[in-house]
Amino acid sequence: RNRIPMKLFSHSDYINKALDASWLRNEVIANNISNVDTPNFKSSKVEFEAELKKAMSSDTVQMKQTRSKHINISSSFEPQVVQNEDTTVRMDGNNVDMESEQLNMVKNTIYYNTMVQKISKEFGRLKVAINGGK
Repeated sequence: RNRIPMKLFSHSDYINKALDASWLRNEVIANNISNVDTPNFKSSKVEFEAELKKAMSSDTVQMKQTRSKHINISSSFEPQVVQNEDTTVRMDGNNVDMESEQLNMVKNTIYYNTMVQKISKEFGRLKVAINGGK
């Protein structure tokens, strides 16, 4: 009798979180770009990768709360939107750097597409497992 190893799909939750963070990052970058001419606007960024790395390197077992009366002991982590208050690029108090934002958008698009490819591979593995290796 063949058994599917439990770790076969262990990274799909992380990939889903990464996709969520990338989607949020895209919205934040788009908001920064759309406010490039707004006086005193302060850009924001999404912080996520450090928490993802920490969660993936953790040896602890993560459990999911499946019923409202269960104790939630998951070590969930979410992307955080952080406002950049420290810098001012222009005299009007706006700190949006268009070159930086455009570069971040390109990097985020590549990251998002990479995560989509990874989750597709995870589903491909699931399909192979369901079909008995065929």
